[in-house]
Amino acid sequence: MIESNRLDKTKSTNKIITMTKKLSTLFCTLFILYGCASNKNIEQSQPVEYQSKETRIENVRKIQQWQINGKIAFIQENKRESASLFWQYDKSEETQTLKLTTYLGINVLSLTSDEGSHVIEIEGENYQSENLDHLIYSLTGLTLPTEALHYWLKGLTYSDLDHIIYDDISELPVKLTSFYQGNTWQISYKKYQPVNNVNLAHQFSIKQNNLTIKIILNQWKL
Repeated sequence: MIESNRLDKTKSTNKIITMTKKLSTLFCTLFILYGCASNKNIEQSQPVEYQSKETRIENVRKIQQWQINGKIAFIQENKRESASLFWQYDKSEETQTLKLTTYLGINVLSLTSDEGSHVIEIEGENYQSENLDHLIYSLTGLTLPTEALHYWLKGLTYSDLDHIIYDDISELPVKLTSFYQGNTWQISYKKYQPVNNVNLAHQFSIKQNNLTIKIILNQWKL
């Protein structure tokens, strides 16, 4: 019986390792294709309406639901991976949907979350955990600070220890230093656009040690 359990555990571990290798190859192929593709689908930047720092923070904190579409890239010293990004989040209902797909529309990762329980579907198999960051990393090898990103995407601090540098003229966030899960993250913001009278960034650069995450958004929906 003990030997049988060991075999089952070994098979499960080998399955995850094999799947991670497949996803890594798929991401690498996508990065090459994405690098060759143009950015014609990215909306041109629109003039943003001035709001004081305090007014913008107040308005952004009221946002309970949002949806974004765009591209995301993970860049490390010896590895570059990217995907199309769809992310829908509802804070009031504690639900979210996250999908990463290849340039050709092939599904790489599909996540659904409901009240702290996260389920990722990959190649027809479901994997569940309450620790989303660890679940994504164990299945794909990607580091994605999901909980903090809910704040960073809107130009908000994740904790009281975080620090934001604002533009002197527009008073929009330019750089954010954030502390998340024992690490220091540097977030840079570019190309703001008004979305429902709230100025939101459409380009982000997120750095932590030798990892850089780049996000380019085609669309925000509130």
